[in-house]
Amino acid sequence: MRITSFIIFDQLTRSLQRNMRILSKYSDRLSTGKKINKPSEDVAGGARALDYKVKLNENEQYMKNIDDAYSYLDFSDTVMSSISSSLTRAKELAIEAANGTQSAETRYTIAAEIGNLRDEVFNYSNSRFRDRYVFSGYSTDTPAFDSGYNYQGDSGEIDVMVGRNSTIAANIPGNAALSYGGNTFAKILDNFRIALENNDEAEIQMAITNIEGMLEQTANVRALFGARLAYLEKQKINLEDMNYSLKMFLSDTEDADIAETVSELAKTEVTLQSLRASGSEMLSQSLLDFLG
Repeated sequence: MRITSFIIFDQLTRSLQRNMRILSKYSDRLSTGKKINKPSEDVAGGARALDYKVKLNENEQYMKNIDDAYSYLDFSDTVMSSISSSLTRAKELAIEAANGTQSAETRYTIAAEIGNLRDEVFNYSNSRFRDRYVFSGYSTDTPAFDSGYNYQGDSGEIDVMVGRNSTIAANIPGNAALSYGGNTFAKILDNFRIALENNDEAEIQMAITNIEGMLEQTANVRALFGARLAYLEKQKINLEDMNYSLKMFLSDTEDADIAETVSELAKTEVTLQSLRASGSEMLSQSLLDFLG
């Protein structure tokens, strides 16, 4: 009789301990909202959840890179738009100056405005974004062009990671973007100014061709910027869609079903109450048997 009681007591103790663990598990789920609070609860699920989190963190960094690259490219495109406006005015003046009715004096007057446009283009060419010279290649702490209108940057393109296997150049160096026919834009305009001051009709006529070439170069560069900006917009949408799916997978893997958790918690509490009552009754009966 006593052996049977000890066996029953041992089974009761085991049942109490098991249900206490279950109660603790569901209590943790209810407090954290997660169904995996310890690696041992679901090793495979924990590994999947970790992988989803790593990918989400990677994608968040890629999206930050996209935002930075987009801002850089958009600013550069705005600068090129301003340069294009200055060149368009320079072309108008070149056509006007090439007219055979112009005198040396009127051309000298036009030269003054060309000098102003040269300075505009020069200043735009040395534009900075967040304290970085955008047309200097890798040498972002150095002005792209010196006071003699010579390029002093390098040919580096700054590649930015925008996906696990995807990069994009966030810049076009000034020796490619702001040069035509072996000269920089500002230098070409300065030569045009000198030609006007010297009333050099041949050079003035050549200036029209050069300015048209610069305008075409500017349009090509802006087209490249536009294509890159469009790619970044598409890539960001793709990453946002991927993150949405990853978050859904992560939620399915580790988030607790609150309604189910509350139900299981209530069932476990009822079971524990029943076990405690049974244990109390068994101990009382065993004591009476012992005394009897």
